[in-house]
Amino acid sequence: MGYEIYITFLLNLTLSLYINYVVTIPYMDEEFHIDQMQHYLDSDFAYWNPKLTTPPMLYFLNYPFIVLLSKMGFSILTSCRLINTFIYPTITFMVLSKSFQDKQKALLFCILPTIYFYNFLFYTDTLSITLLSLSFQFLQSKYYFISSIFSLCSVMSRQTNILWIIYICIKDYLDQNQTKLQFKDPRLSILFHINALFNMIIRDVKIIVRNYKYHIFIFILFIGFLYTNGGVVLGDRDNHQLVFHAAQIMYFLPVLFIYFPINWDTLLQYTQLSIKRLLLSRNAKFTYLIILLICLEIVHNWTHIHPFILSDNRHYVFYIWRKILSKDVYRYGLCFIYALIFVILSRILIIRKEQTFQLILLFIFTAFSLIFSPLIEPRYFSIPLLFFYYHCQFAEQSLKKQLIVFTLINCIIIYVFCEVNFSCDFPQCRFMF
Repeated sequence: MGYEIYITFLLNLTLSLYINYVVTIPYMDEEFHIDQMQHYLDSDFAYWNPKLTTPPMLYFLNYPFIVLLSKMGFSILTSCRLINTFIYPTITFMVLSKSFQDKQKALLFCILPTIYFYNFLFYTDTLSITLLSLSFQFLQSKYYFISSIFSLCSVMSRQTNILWIIYICIKDYLDQNQTKLQFKDPRLSILFHINALFNMIIRDVKIIVRNYKYHIFIFILFIGFLYTNGGVVLGDRDNHQLVFHAAQIMYFLPVLFIYFPINWDTLLQYTQLSIKRLLLSRNAKFTYLIILLICLEIVHNWTHIHPFILSDNRHYVFYIWRKILSKDVYRYGLCFIYALIFVILSRILIIRKEQTFQLILLFIFTAFSLIFSPLIEPRYFSIPLLFFYYHCQFAEQSLKKQLIVFTLINCIIIYVFCEVNFSCDFPQCRFMF
C-alpha cells in the first residue's frame, strides 16, 4: 500500500504546482475567501465579506500557517491553497486510516472526485471534512470533550455540519448498545427497533447527558445562532434560500453507486444478481414499482431549478441540466435508473448483513443534509459519502481499480480547469464541478 501513498503525494505536489502556475488569481468563491483572509491578516476582524455564507473557522485556523508561509515568500493565495492541498487532506487520511482500519479505503475516499478538486482551491470543504473526521474518531475513542471541540470547529466551518454532529452522537450511542437492540437481526421490524431505542433512551437519559453534554451544548448554541442570525447562512441570502429540493436524493444515488466502497467486480456481480431477481421474483417487481413511483413523484414535484444552474456555465452541472435534466424524457427516464440503483445498493447491504436501523438513520441524515439545498453541487455529496464509508466496513481484497480510475478522472478535471478557457460573463471562465 505504501507506494500508492507516495504516488498520490507526488501527484498532489505536481497538480498543486500546475494550478498555482496557471491560475494566479482567486477563482470564483476564492475571491471572497481570500478577501476575508486578507482583512484578518490586516487585523481587521470587524470586516465581513457579504458574499460569504459560512462562519470564519477556515480563516482562524489558517491564520498562523499563512503568516508563516508569507514570511517564506508565498503569496496569500498560494499559501491558502497549499494548506488545503497538503495539511488538511493529510490529517484526514491519517484519521480515516485509523477509523476504517484500511489505508487503501482511506486513500480512496481522499481522492474522490467530488472533493479532490477542491483540495487545490481555497474552499471550506476540505477543512470541513477534516474536522468532522477528527470529531468522529475522538468520539469513537470516548474522548468526548476533545470530540466536542472539533465538533464546534466543524460547525464553525460549515453550519450544516450540525446535522452530522447529531448523527455521530446517535451512531456512537447505537454502537455502544448494538447487542442490546439486536440491530443485526433482519427478522426484527423497524418498529421494534424504534420502540426498543425509545425505551432505552428513556432509561439511559442520564448516561446520554453525561457522555454527550458538550455536544448537546453545541446544539443549543446552534439554536441560539439560528434565532439571532435569522437563518442558517450568514451572507448572500438571496442566492441561498432554503427550499424543499427532494430531487437531490435522486442525484446522490448514482454518485453513491459509482463511489460505493466496494470492488467494482463485486459491484457488477451484485448488479447482475439484483436484475436477475427483479426479472424472476414477483415481490421484487412490486418493490421496484413502488420505489419507481416514489422517484417519479419526487422528480415531478420537488425539483428546484436555481438561477445559477441556468446561467453559470462555468459548472458541469449547467451542461448536465441543459442537455439532460431539463428534458422530460431524460428527467423521468432516469427515475428507472435511480430506482434500480436503490434496489442494488439495498441488496448489497442486506446480503452483507449491514445494520438495518443504522443504515436507515444514515439515509435520513443524508436526505436532510441535501434536500434543503437549492444548488446542485457534487461537493455537497462528500460528507454523506464519508459516513457511508464509515458505515460500510466491507473487507474488500482490492480497490486499486477505483484508485486508478479516480486518479485519472481527477487529472482530467484539473487539466480541463487549467487549460480549457471559454467565453462567459465572468472575469475568469474555467470549468469545474
